[in-house]
Amino acid sequence: MIVRLHKHRLSFLFFGCTFLILLFFGVNTLAYQALIIEKHTQGQDQLLDYVIELRNELKNNHILPYALADNPILLAFMNDPDDQTLARNLQRQLEDLTHVSRTQDWFIISATGDLLVSSEQSPNFLFDDYFKQSELEGVLRNQQGEYILFSGYNPRQSKSAHIVLAPVYTVNGLAGAVGVRINVSSLIERWNFFDDIVVMTDQNNLDFLANKLKGLLVDNWLDDHTETEFLNRTRAKVYTLDNKNYLLQNVTLDDLRWQIHYLSDLEGIKIKAQNIAFVSLGVCGLLFLFWLYRRERALKIASKLENQMLVANNAKQQRVLIENTHVGLLQLTKRGEISFVNPMGLRYFGHNAKLDQHFLHEFLPNCSENHTALSFMKSLQGQTHGNNHASNLLEQEVVLKKENGQTFPALLSVSSLEWSDSQGYLVTLLDISKRKRAELNLLDANSRLEERVLERTKALEAAQKELLRTEKLAAIGQMSTAIAHELNQPLTGIKTLTYTAELLLKRQETEQAIKTLIDLETLVVRMQKLTSELKVLAYRRPEQLTPTSIHDCLKRAIISLGDEAQDISLEITLNQLDSVMAEPTRLERIFSNLISNSIQACSDDNILPNIQVSLSAQNDKITIHYKDNGPGIEKAKLSHIFDPFFTTKPIGKGLGLGLAISANLAKDMNGSLVAHHDNDEQLLFHLTLLRA
Repeated sequence: MIVRLHKHRLSFLFFGCTFLILLFFGVNTLAYQALIIEKHTQGQDQLLDYVIELRNELKNNHILPYALADNPILLAFMNDPDDQTLARNLQRQLEDLTHVSRTQDWFIISATGDLLVSSEQSPNFLFDDYFKQSELEGVLRNQQGEYILFSGYNPRQSKSAHIVLAPVYTVNGLAGAVGVRINVSSLIERWNFFDDIVVMTDQNNLDFLANKLKGLLVDNWLDDHTETEFLNRTRAKVYTLDNKNYLLQNVTLDDLRWQIHYLSDLEGIKIKAQNIAFVSLGVCGLLFLFWLYRRERALKIASKLENQMLVANNAKQQRVLIENTHVGLLQLTKRGEISFVNPMGLRYFGHNAKLDQHFLHEFLPNCSENHTALSFMKSLQGQTHGNNHASNLLEQEVVLKKENGQTFPALLSVSSLEWSDSQGYLVTLLDISKRKRAELNLLDANSRLEERVLERTKALEAAQKELLRTEKLAAIGQMSTAIAHELNQPLTGIKTLTYTAELLLKRQETEQAIKTLIDLETLVVRMQKLTSELKVLAYRRPEQLTPTSIHDCLKRAIISLGDEAQDISLEITLNQLDSVMAEPTRLERIFSNLISNSIQACSDDNILPNIQVSLSAQNDKITIHYKDNGPGIEKAKLSHIFDPFFTTKPIGKGLGLGLAISANLAKDMNGSLVAHHDNDEQLLFHLTLLRA
């Protein structure tokens, strides 16, 4: 029942708040409309007063220039504008008229609109900055002798000026005009005394305004307005100025083509409308709050009865949970004395164990596992005041003692506990005997597994050593066979040629003996070359590295191969990365070995050799990419391609030292030579050296 009442209370609160919000906005809208309609009517009346006041002000000024129009000195000056004496006399008269009439400036203007004489009373005013000669000439000709009110504008200073003109005629016709500059800004300032603002624009839609609006209005500001319609169907314009809204009303003076714009401040209207809405909201809110108070009082009485029932049910549920949980629960006083034990806790210690009025540390045997727990529990017994900081919390594995003296491992957790005005601790116990036995079994299994792994590792190491020994013996056997074959052939030839040379010398056939000795020297050179290659493989001779041209080394390598390289097709792409740090002879030897291998591989398959060489740069290194169109090598043999004496050729065709020597030469030059297959299963070599 109380739940239903609470639900209804929330509903009432929601609908009540919604009603108050709607009431506020409704009253605010109606009040605002009523006030703005009243403001619009007042603005129309105020505009009429401003028009009357402006007419009176202009009426007092338009007769001033006629006071000088028939002056003899002026007429004489108009007939002879170059007479300086007449000009000075006329200027003094203009200055006197300025003081007497309390105007700003007097001017004498020619029929073509040029300024002839000025009273020069305003030091910062320049006639030509406000009035254009062509416009003045047109106005004088069009008015035909009538009174003229003309406005000018200075775009640099954003100011307007207004002059009253009276034409001057001589026997020759229109000679010019007398102009008086009048000031209507004081009138505008009087109109702008209150919060409302009055703006006047001339026939060119240029503003001449009060000081407080200086710089706030931009060009074509009248176009930036918002149309609005009142509740009485009256349409009006709203203009925003300096983040404030104004009601815009205007009236046009037909003869002058001036406009008076009256801007009524709407901020005050908004505040008044909001105040009316707040007052209405406050009255309704008080009534609503009184109703809520009466309702809340009834709900509290019903809620109190329901809470009492809930407390009784919660206590019953908590007791059931504590008695049926599978974790031992103990409640300790602030001194560590046991005050409550749940059934599972009694089962851990034994149903006949006397726990009440005893301290928990009495059931903790003195052993290494219980050192921390014993220190903590004994420290509680010596406390006189409760201290329930986070440092008093404890959670660790301990050994507990049962009533019959047996011990068991348990997970002990102690946390501070507060209820009502009392303090104490809550202890949770969990028997971990089964987990401990499982851990021991797991440790034993792991130990046996480690022994088996160790035995297996030793067996694998022995097998690996035997395999390496076998591979080394195989490599030595292959090397011995190749070296024996390569050396036996020259030795057999040397033996035969030596015997032949003996016979020829005995027969005194000297020329034939010399030819035989030359052949004998060739076989010795062949054996010397073989032993030098073995020496290059076995030893490094570090030498000075210098900037070396890749293209030049390739060219010399091809030349060193002689007729063997005459039919190859070579494509070289250097990309302006031609120079590397290397030893020219070693780099030439690497290229010679690679090209020679390509030529031999292609010749076995009757293929015309096509070799492609390109470069790429990575930071301070340059990689030379070498590729041919030969048959390549199987993937299973690719990892042994740089091993000494490894060759896919039959015995007698080579020792398998070319690539091994090339790799060693690259290492001597702080580089590397690697090989792999590309996407088309073609064999690629990458020679990486330092950039020069």
